[in-house]
Amino acid sequence: MPRVPGELHPFLSHFAVALLVAGPACDALGVALHRDSFLHAGRWNTLFGAGFAALALASGLAARALLGPHGPAGEALLNLHGGLAWVLAAAWAPVAVWRAVSRPPLPLRLRTAYLALAFTGAIACLGDGLLGSALVYRHGVGLSPAARAEPLPRPATIDRP
Repeated sequence: MPRVPGELHPFLSHFAVALLVAGPACDALGVALHRDSFLHAGRWNTLFGAGFAALALASGLAARALLGPHGPAGEALLNLHGGLAWVLAAAWAPVAVWRAVSRPPLPLRLRTAYLALAFTGAIACLGDGLLGSALVYRHGVGLSPAARAEPLPRPATIDRP
């Protein structure tokens, strides 16, 4: 049986994290440098990032359904990773809708509040990405049994005089 959701999830997640970190950075540059081009870039990064985040969440849910056995520490981190993903989706979706329908690139009255929340969301995205990498690289969640197996020790070499 193909494991497409498990293989697709990291790809989609990396795009979401990159775009949702780049979006607030572009917005901050646009505000600091008074350049609408950066604000437009921030808008598009946020819109595409939220879309990729939704796809990453869907592929993560599908991948979790196909997971094999894993340890209790992996299960606890998996629950935290999934819970944070839902929180991020709930936080970024209205922001993306607001950025899509607002006429100015970033309304003046709400710039400070938006940037503070967007940078908080970007940091949370990075944190969730780190949780995902810990799941795979520390706990072997989502890896095949052969990939999770401990490597064989190297044979001892005999020093000959």
